[in-house]
Amino acid sequence: MSRRWTTRWAIGIALVMAATACAGTPDGRSGPTTAPESTAASPASTPEDEASATPDDLTVSLGWIKNVEFAGMWLGLDRGYYADNGIDLTVLPGGPQGSEPVVSVLSGESQIGIQSALGSVMEAISQDNDLVIFGAMFQDGVAGVVSLADNPIRTPEDLVGIRFLGQEGIDTFIDAVFELNGLDGTYEFIPAGFSPQPLVDGDGEAYSAFLTNQPITLEVDYGMVSGQDYFTVTWGELGLPAYADLFFATREWLDANRDLAVRFMRATLRGWEENATDPEAAARLAVEKYGVDLGLDLAQQIRQNELQTDLMVSDATKDHGLLWVDTEWVVGPVAEGLRAAGFSVPDDIASHIDMSILTEAAGE
Repeated sequence: MSRRWTTRWAIGIALVMAATACAGTPDGRSGPTTAPESTAASPASTPEDEASATPDDLTVSLGWIKNVEFAGMWLGLDRGYYADNGIDLTVLPGGPQGSEPVVSVLSGESQIGIQSALGSVMEAISQDNDLVIFGAMFQDGVAGVVSLADNPIRTPEDLVGIRFLGQEGIDTFIDAVFELNGLDGTYEFIPAGFSPQPLVDGDGEAYSAFLTNQPITLEVDYGMVSGQDYFTVTWGELGLPAYADLFFATREWLDANRDLAVRFMRATLRGWEENATDPEAAARLAVEKYGVDLGLDLAQQIRQNELQTDLMVSDATKDHGLLWVDTEWVVGPVAEGLRAAGFSVPDDIASHIDMSILTEAAGE
C-alpha cells in the first residue's frame, strides 16, 4: 500500500466518521445483517425463478456503517428482493466497525465489496490484485466544496486567491484542480475540522465537505437554503471526476459465480430504483432496523437520502439505468484526475470493468 493511498484513505474515513457524528455517534459495533426469508409471492416466469431453490450464501462488505448511504440494499433486504433472487445475503459494516472492502474481499471475508473511493480500487489493482468493477452507486464523488452566498465557488477559477478551509491532505486535490485546469495563481490553505462553523464565521471562502452531510448542518443549525445561502460543487465539477461506492469482486470469484453476481445486482438495482421515489422508507429502515444501534437521526437520514439520490444520476444512467459505470469516462478524464491527485491507475483499467453483469441484471 502506498503512503499516498494510506493518507487518502485516512482522510476519507475521518470525513465520514465526522459525518456520522452529526447524525448520532455509534455506541456499539453493528454485527452482520442477514436477509430475512421472503414473504412476497413471486409471479410465474419471473427472473427470480431462475434462482436456486436452495439460497446461495453471499457476503457483501460496505465502505461505511449501516446508515442510509446503502438505502437500496436495505429496501432489497426488507422487501425480500435478495431472497426472491435465491440469495441469503450477509452485510458486513465498514468504517470504524469493520474492514475496508478491498481488504475484506482480498482476504475472502466477503465476496463483493462496495468501496467508497475509486482511487482505493485503482491502487489495489495497480498492486497486481485482479479486481473487477461492475457498478457504482454514485456517479460523482460525494465529497466537494461548500461556499456561502457572498463568495460562491462554482468553477475552478473561483478557487484562485481564496482561503480554503479543509482537512489534512485536501490541498492535494486543490493542487490537482489547478493543474488539470491550467490555472495560475495561489490559494491559502487553512486546516479545518469537520464542522462548517469556520466557514460560517468567515475564516475562509470555501470548505471541504461531504455534500450529503455538512450542508444538512447548514440547513438545520443555521437555517440556510441551498442555492440561496450556500452553494455546493463536487470535485468532479471542478475537474476531478470519480465514481463512488463501487461494486467490485475478484475476477476469479466473478468467473465462477457470474449468475450469483447478476442476481445480486438485480435485487440491488430494484431497491435503488424504489428508493428514488420514497426517501423516507429506507431512512426509517436504517434508523429503526439495520443501523438501530448507531443512534441515527431520522430527519437527518431522510435529508441525506434526498441529497445522495441526486448524485446517483448522470447522462449515462439516463441511457443505461442506475449504478452504471462508463468505461470510456474512467479510462479518460477520471483516470487523468486520479493520477493528478497522486493515485496509481493501471494502464489496462478498461479490462477491470465489466458492465455486462449489470446489463443482464437490468434485462437489457
